[in-house]
Amino acid sequence: MDQLPYKDFNGYLEGITLADIIQLACLERYESKLEVRGEDFQGKVYFSGGEIVHAETGSLTGQEAFVEMLCCPAGVFSFTPGRSERQTINISWNLLLMEATRLVDERNHIEPKQQAQELKIVVVDDSHIFSKALIKLFNKEIGAKIVGKASNGKEAIRYLELEKPDLVTLDINMPVMSGDVALKHIMIRTPAPVVLMSSFNERNFSLMMEYLCIGAVDLVEKPTNAESWYIVKKRLARLVKNISQFTLKNVRRSKKPQSVHTKMDIGGPAKKLVLILGGLGALIELQKIITSIRHTESAAGLVFLDLYPGVTKYLADYFSKLTPCNPMTMKSGEPLLVSQVGITYWHGSWEIMNIDGVAFPVMHRENGLLDVNGLLLSAVRFFGDQLTVVILSGTDLDMQEGLAEVSNHEGKILLQDPSSCLFPDSLVKLEELQLHDAYFSVENIEDIL
Repeated sequence: MDQLPYKDFNGYLEGITLADIIQLACLERYESKLEVRGEDFQGKVYFSGGEIVHAETGSLTGQEAFVEMLCCPAGVFSFTPGRSERQTINISWNLLLMEATRLVDERNHIEPKQQAQELKIVVVDDSHIFSKALIKLFNKEIGAKIVGKASNGKEAIRYLELEKPDLVTLDINMPVMSGDVALKHIMIRTPAPVVLMSSFNERNFSLMMEYLCIGAVDLVEKPTNAESWYIVKKRLARLVKNISQFTLKNVRRSKKPQSVHTKMDIGGPAKKLVLILGGLGALIELQKIITSIRHTESAAGLVFLDLYPGVTKYLADYFSKLTPCNPMTMKSGEPLLVSQVGITYWHGSWEIMNIDGVAFPVMHRENGLLDVNGLLLSAVRFFGDQLTVVILSGTDLDMQEGLAEVSNHEGKILLQDPSSCLFPDSLVKLEELQLHDAYFSVENIEDIL
């Protein structure tokens, strides 16, 4: 396939702050849009007549969004012509920048470790060496308080009853009391968010997915080198940051899914697309959705999840045994075909491209947080009213522009009922946009689709 074109230039300037870039944009006096993408951040600032007229990131707009943008420590930016229909900022750019810089300085003196110190963690693993390294990670780099270290499930239950921790990390392979028995006791006697940590292989991953049915909220691969320790740190830090917003009572046990023996044939180019977006707490809901699908007509599926990156390959293989459709690891530049479901984690810049009348998901940029607006805008250009967007628990990405375009083209937008979400706040904020067509529960999603 020929190299696919980029839409604009991305920039990287080492040693230049975001405030410097914004000053330059104001001095140029152009009508333009600045997009900034950091590791876990996306934001936009609109300029007109030498002033900043609008800023947005996630559900925030105006000065609040502008402050959040200045807090982004590093990333990439792009300038394109752009005009905002909204004006949420009405003070001069230099006063805005001074006030925002002051607020950022104040925030940096109280963030985030002091807040995390109050969170209590119990580590459950029979490896003394691994437990010691994990405890060091929480204490030194994430800033959470370790209140217990257990080498088996029986010890863990004792710590949980004494300490009532905010988060538990649990190895699935332990002596004395197996991980599933320990997890059942935890969810019945002392409910707490449980993150599964184990080496990834086919057997272990299947067990971990079963443990999600019992009540675990996330899964992470045991790190083996400096790079994987860094990825684990990012994942655990994200959980710690959001754990106060978890609604644990919404984590319900579900039946272990049954294997299927008949597969759908992979068809021709898809005429319909179901695009599923899921954040923290969405993996178990996705399992219920995937295993309920029994026919796809002329549709393909794409799934973007907030996951530990190494999960994707195992997840596609695992789901393939449980559904007649054809889950696969999403790959850039492969056509969307009927009955296929591409799965990947939140990352980079993806676009649905039209090549000779066939839809191709193409990744333009690998790093950084998923650019959902760009993905949705390109998807609706190709599929129009044959696009269905399904949004699951914890999807806290900036997507207002893309969802508005889906709604304008009469595509469907379905939100998981917040009363069933582990992390409902993001869904409540999306509800306020009034762009969705319906709420759904995973039990009736097949009928709605």
